Amino acid sequence: MRLPFGNVAMRTDKPSDEPMSLDGITPIPVPSVFSSDKDAEAAMLNAAKDGMGTEWFGSAEDGDSENRDTQDHEALNSSRSDSASRELLSANLRQDEKPEGPPPPISKPPVSDRCSDSDRNQNAGQPHPILQSLTLLATMALMLLLARYSVPHIVEEIRYAWHRGEMRAENETGVEGLRNVSLDSLSRAYEMVTSAVGPTVVHIDVERSVSEEDRNLQRLLGEDSYTLSDQGSGVVIDKDGYILTNRHVIADGIAISVTLSDGRRLPAALVGSDMPTDLAVLKVDADGLIPIAWGDSDALRVGSPVWAVGSPFGLDRTITFGILSGKHRVVRAGVQHGSSARYQDFMQSDVAVNPGNSGGPLVDARGRLIGINTAIVGDTYQGVSFSIPSNVTRQIYDRIRETGKVERGWLGVLLSEVPDSMHRGDDLRVRGALISGVTGEDSPAAIAGLEIGDILLKIDGVRVSDVGHLMRLIANLGQGTLLNVELTRDGEPMTVEVRLKKRPDNLDR
Repeated sequence: MRLPFGNVAMRTDKPSDEPMSLDGITPIPVPSVFSSDKDAEAAMLNAAKDGMGTEWFGSAEDGDSENRDTQDHEALNSSRSDSASRELLSANLRQDEKPEGPPPPISKPPVSDRCSDSDRNQNAGQPHPILQSLTLLATMALMLLLARYSVPHIVEEIRYAWHRGEMRAENETGVEGLRNVSLDSLSRAYEMVTSAVGPTVVHIDVERSVSEEDRNLQRLLGEDSYTLSDQGSGVVIDKDGYILTNRHVIADGIAISVTLSDGRRLPAALVGSDMPTDLAVLKVDADGLIPIAWGDSDALRVGSPVWAVGSPFGLDRTITFGILSGKHRVVRAGVQHGSSARYQDFMQSDVAVNPGNSGGPLVDARGRLIGINTAIVGDTYQGVSFSIPSNVTRQIYDRIRETGKVERGWLGVLLSEVPDSMHRGDDLRVRGALISGVTGEDSPAAIAGLEIGDILLKIDGVRVSDVGHLMRLIANLGQGTLLNVELTRDGEPMTVEVRLKKRPDNLDR
């Protein structure tokens, strides 16, 4: 039995009435009679359409009309499968045909033509890398120039705005406080201050020996006295009999007496004195003394009411009123009494201070000691008086009471104020101190390596406001104290350790 299967004829030795098996079937190649594969495929398709292959489908006599229709449908499906098989076989045959000769060369497009038009357009829109770098450098240079000339101006504006904000807040606080002040209570406070402070104030009489010139003058006047009398004021500090006054009140005295508020007159002994601050401590043996309370001069604000109590012209327990006009004044007022003006840290007020008021207390509205009245401008009262702050007074008092003297630290430099051209801080009120000279090779400054032109900014973390502030900071420290001094040298910040020495005595004379 022969069965058509594409371009392959299959033969089987088995009868047709038995079930057909593919075992033993050998494909027999059929040579193609067509000129091309396409012609063969077309012929087979036409033959399938015209009813070709009755052998394949069987005779019409073997079945009735219903079976014939089924066979026709199956034949059509088989024809379609046979056509697909022929196409697959034709493709395999075409692949098996190898062309003679070497394969044709593969042409490659030039390198310049490999990029597509879209890539060329995209690259054409991008700037050159060198141009990008130059643009970036120019932008950075412009930003640096703007920072160089605009940032200092901005910082200055912020600093001034900060200060203006502080002043505005201070103004608003003052206005609000004045609304709540009761004048009746203020008048009553004045009266209470006199009652609280009066019992603590003493009158001091001092006898001094007369110089040879004064003795000759007294002989010409027909006087035989060899002593002179002077007077001043003082204040009781504690119940043990310690009294604080000015040094110039008791200087060169051969006899000192104290008249208490209850009328008792007692001799007083000099415990010690300090020339730079013009302070002295006396001691009396008495019971029932009423000491004054310490106040905080740093906390007292300018404009606060203050009272001065003393014995001007021998008029004991005289009280005058004023306001605090200023703080941290450095004046030459104390030079006439032998004190060093550079160490003076005066509070300025407009209370009336006259001869005899020296050494008396300056108190606040609660009757607390905030200063010792010391000097005035001119020979008589002109509305400007100076007092030693209580915070300075208390330190000196404690030292004198403990050791009888005051030893100060010594840095060994000459100082000048920092000019505006060299000031680098944000706050113009905090300028530092400029070293204009170094005294000796064995001075603490020379040993530590300080140089002329250095600007001292901080002492152990405390910002230096000016020359007077620095001298007070050093003077309040003892010899042997190790300090961390922050400074600038040629514009560069640095920190130096300095160990203070004792201040030579001849520097206070």
